[in-house]
Amino acid sequence: GCEFEDVDGVACGADGEEGACGVESHAVDAGGHAAAAELVELFGGGDGEDADDGSFVGCGGEEGASVVEGDAGEGGAVSFSDVDGFEFDGVEEENVAGCGGDVGGCWRGVRRMGRGQSPSYAASRAVHTDSEMAMVLVEGHKIHRHHRHCGRPGTPISWIQWSGAMENLSMAQAPMDGLAQSTDASEASMAMRIKDDSTQKGVALINQNSRDARVPAEKKAPRKMVNLSKGYNREEKVMETNNSSIVSKRSVERLYLPKPHFFQYFVRKPIRRSPLINRGYWLRMHVIEKVVGNFLDEDSEKHKIIVNLGCGYDPGPFRWITRGYGKGVTFVDVDYPELISKKRDVIMRNHEMESLISPVRADIEDSALVLSSERYMAVGCDLRDTTKLSEILEQRLKITSCLVLCVAEVSVTYMDVDSADALLRWAAQYNDVRFCMLEQCLPDGDKHPFAQKMLQHFEKLRSPLRCIQAYPTLEDQESRFLKAGYRTAHARTLCDLWQDDSTFMSPDLRLTLNSVEPFDEWEEFALFSSHYFLLEAFKSPWTTSKVGTSSIRVLHSSRIPSGALPNHEAINLQVTSSSNNGRRRRFGAMIQYSESTIGFYGGVGHKGRMQDTDRYLTSGCEARRERVPDPPTHIQARMCHTITRLQDGKDLLVGGRTSPDEALHGCWLRSSEGWSAVGNLPIPLYRHCATAVTVGRDTKDVGVLVFGGRTTGGASVRQWFLWQESRGWSEVHGTGPNDAGYRFGAAILATHANRGLLFGGMMEDGVLCDWIWEWSIVYPGSAGPLVQLERRLDIQISPRIGACLVSSPVGLLLIGGVSKSPIPKEEEILCLWDRDRGKAEGLQEFGISPVTLDFGSSRPLLVGHAACDSGNSVLVVGGGAVCFSFGAHWNEDIWTMHCSNHSEDSNTAQRWIAGKNEPLDGRSERGLRGEDSRAATTYAANSEEILRVKIDTAGDFDRLIAEGKPFVMEGLDIGNCTKNWTVEELIKKIGPDRIVTVHQAQDDHMNFQQKNFSYVKKPFGEFMREASGGSKQYLRSLAAEKPADQPACFYDDFPCLREDFHLPVQLETVSCNHHSSPLRISGPVNMWLHYDVMANILCQTSGSKIVALYSPSDAVHFRIPPGSSSSPVNVWADETHGRGVIKDERPYIRATLNGGDILYIPPLWLHSASPLGTMSIAINVFFKSLETGYSAGRDVYGNRDLAPYENGRKGIEKMVKAFDRLPRDIGSAYLERLANELKEKATGLRRS
Repeated sequence: GCEFEDVDGVACGADGEEGACGVESHAVDAGGHAAAAELVELFGGGDGEDADDGSFVGCGGEEGASVVEGDAGEGGAVSFSDVDGFEFDGVEEENVAGCGGDVGGCWRGVRRMGRGQSPSYAASRAVHTDSEMAMVLVEGHKIHRHHRHCGRPGTPISWIQWSGAMENLSMAQAPMDGLAQSTDASEASMAMRIKDDSTQKGVALINQNSRDARVPAEKKAPRKMVNLSKGYNREEKVMETNNSSIVSKRSVERLYLPKPHFFQYFVRKPIRRSPLINRGYWLRMHVIEKVVGNFLDEDSEKHKIIVNLGCGYDPGPFRWITRGYGKGVTFVDVDYPELISKKRDVIMRNHEMESLISPVRADIEDSALVLSSERYMAVGCDLRDTTKLSEILEQRLKITSCLVLCVAEVSVTYMDVDSADALLRWAAQYNDVRFCMLEQCLPDGDKHPFAQKMLQHFEKLRSPLRCIQAYPTLEDQESRFLKAGYRTAHARTLCDLWQDDSTFMSPDLRLTLNSVEPFDEWEEFALFSSHYFLLEAFKSPWTTSKVGTSSIRVLHSSRIPSGALPNHEAINLQVTSSSNNGRRRRFGAMIQYSESTIGFYGGVGHKGRMQDTDRYLTSGCEARRERVPDPPTHIQARMCHTITRLQDGKDLLVGGRTSPDEALHGCWLRSSEGWSAVGNLPIPLYRHCATAVTVGRDTKDVGVLVFGGRTTGGASVRQWFLWQESRGWSEVHGTGPNDAGYRFGAAILATHANRGLLFGGMMEDGVLCDWIWEWSIVYPGSAGPLVQLERRLDIQISPRIGACLVSSPVGLLLIGGVSKSPIPKEEEILCLWDRDRGKAEGLQEFGISPVTLDFGSSRPLLVGHAACDSGNSVLVVGGGAVCFSFGAHWNEDIWTMHCSNHSEDSNTAQRWIAGKNEPLDGRSERGLRGEDSRAATTYAANSEEILRVKIDTAGDFDRLIAEGKPFVMEGLDIGNCTKNWTVEELIKKIGPDRIVTVHQAQDDHMNFQQKNFSYVKKPFGEFMREASGGSKQYLRSLAAEKPADQPACFYDDFPCLREDFHLPVQLETVSCNHHSSPLRISGPVNMWLHYDVMANILCQTSGSKIVALYSPSDAVHFRIPPGSSSSPVNVWADETHGRGVIKDERPYIRATLNGGDILYIPPLWLHSASPLGTMSIAINVFFKSLETGYSAGRDVYGNRDLAPYENGRKGIEKMVKAFDRLPRDIGSAYLERLANELKEKATGLRRS
């Protein structure tokens, strides 16, 4: 998207080498002195990938990337770094603040290095030096599609600079519709034009006077400045929402939709979205498609027109035409002229799309009609200009005599209310028109946590939902259309349509989706789909809506029967809140250690699945430490498990999951002696429900009854299982006239020793379960126990998934969960109470009442939470949700519900508070570690076992690497290499005679400084047999062609192994920023301690190894020579201590790698590896993770030091040379002072 205009013969370097677009250019000043300047990282280099649409850096930059800020000196270039305030494509703010300026402001903070501040550049400063400089300012404007060769996410675009002689420097802001003009005709203009592909706007100039001899300052002409406008272009921000949406729809297309695929032509670089976003967008696309399909299938003699209002890049017409709907219908796409022009260009460049609508006219006199054919029209028209739209549709299609469907998918809501209502009235003027609108809604008001996240998200994007406050509910939207002139209007939430088997969905279709990708974000999906609605409105009275009447459009208050309590009152409970001290956890389980100590174990936090335990204490017990053990470290991190309190004071941990298709069957029992493994579940389970029971005919044995859940692969189950300490696990068959069905996420609780209630949950196909069932354990004849569902209680409660059911002095409390629509605040907690309280046997009669609580200003999102009764109170902790693509909401408080005395002052009542998570059993408290039962059990005193995680998305990986510490990823799919790469198989595939260069060592430890090894070329088969036989050899593969000039690339160097190894989709950042990928095969020899400048991942395919890692700040302790990255220090103990034993000299992190493990090593972390067996095989993938600073030129091994360090070393040489003529003691004193200043600077950076 850049065009470089000639600048007085100075080469601008637009055509640099791929991945290194910063090209040196030279200018000569008036004094004849050469002043070399670099076109500094114009696009930050990269791997040659195409840029993403809509990204400021052209690379899908990530949140937190920044531009570089530095100083300008004479003859030097200006660079900019570490400027806060930049957030990129699809992330938070879209405007640039820079230099700590206010978000959404113009580009700020350009330093003036010379003569005073510019008088007219608001909140910004001009640049002026005695050197020639030029730079481009684009104020408040996002730059799209920068350089084709930019491929590194998060890379900032740097300013364009030149240096040399310069008379004067001034700035002028270009008009927003074209290139700025020079402020003086006599001035020689030096400009770089930056095109915004979507608007052809946003250009600013730095103007330069003639390059004559210098003019005294007092004779200089006054600067001519054009005021820079503030604010932002609202239309642009609305158009930019299309960029994110189209990428998500392309992700859906690739996974879920049959070919042909048309979204691919509008998304250069596809990104796989998370399962939640994929399913949400699939549902959006599906319901719109059902409405359009019904319209197309409708019998009519009239010509049909489908007008997509605010179409974006949606290629829907082309999908329908390929299905045979090209006759008797015209598809009309309408959107902003700039967007439609770009869409036209894509269509005309693509033969597949162009041929479907040919013959087509693209050179039309009417500037608004940019493309026209019999089947398809593209109209560039602001939706507020309904007059222009009417003229085109009437002139070209005679719309008044046609059957018309208007479709608006999340487009009208961005308009101001008056203009949006005018658009609806415009469509209603036609006799035979129907309107289909899909938008956001606020079913429970704008204070609901999901609603707040959604509204804040669009506000931050500068594209607020302008109509949602005026028409927040479905009833409001229906009334809106009736007032606009439509005869009928019906609206339903997408969550309701998801469960509609009569019109929009079917059980088989829902189950098919589960087979596409693992999915378990059901609560989040329900929250999203209940905040979006589909509305159909009709002008003709004889047409009927396929949307129909909502099955959930009943006033919530009518669901709760009155008369249950005296005076028909709700139950009022006092609630007190306290801070959770920043803890964030959901889908864990509670451990009731004692009356005053409760733990919240496992689950998922903001970084991934967790293995530690949060502790909570009753107020007044803060100083008391109960020595009760948390679950041990060898229990794998998990979520969606259960921990059930038994009557004898023990606790049983059951099942859980890692990923949605990997259930766990391990179970552990906590007693006074600690945790011990008990028998595994008959089948792995997660999202099951469990309750303590008493079983046995004569002897009353305590046990745990488990029902339902999901198993490995995501399938739902309907079995009942019973655990008894004396007998272990057994399956218990159900009996009676009723069947609970396949369900997961239900709530269960025993109300008596062998009787209780089962409520809610979700069926296998994603439909919520109604009704409350009463169950009991029976013993017919001589057979073993059976579970009988005796009856369905006649109580109307909205079906829920993820609710907690706990006992309390006032009754059974049903807490939280999600339903088809957001549960109103007054119904989030309900009380089920026994009308015949104290009745021991027989059926019970239950009443239901709402529980009135005042949570204050911070309403919790009761999803993934946990609740526990503790005598006279109930503790509620944790919870939150990923609110689709709008961000995550976490409950920041914990709540104590006081159930004993309604009149008790909540300020004096005993309440629960967050305690300290002190590791009482000597284990590490790192929250994300998974189990590593294979590692050694004793470590040196300075050691720290590495963080072990299981990640689900690319976002999880990006958030973890942002922490800047190493970690091991488990359970990711890297291909068949972990199974197939035996010694003989590799020799067969690579070839026994292929010559490779190996390190042949003399000792157990290779030393790069001493070179106690030699480089030997030998056949691959010979190397493999020798190394596997115990020879101290090591292979680090090189590039198959020109190994001295280019880095290794596994896929190019070993095409025979291409099908065996691949990077997981979760490591997309690694793939997009790939530098090199060598194959590493090692015999029993240790690798020397070194660091790499590139970040890298080590994918262990076969064998095992121990890796010792040291922080970059420890480099000074390992005698690394200047300019080198390798240390001569051997960190490994000798063989008498066993292999893989690390010396206890400096604090280190220890990682044990086995087949399938992936180790992330951040830049500059020193590391050394020691194989545990005879042979270790791994693939090492280096990638660029820094935004700037890499040295230009060749870097074959990914360990060339950063440019600031290399330049700094040159500076040291110059610095030392400057003291040569001084006495040695004076020079030495000054150099030592400078050295101390550098140390202080380094210490300050480390502390900050």
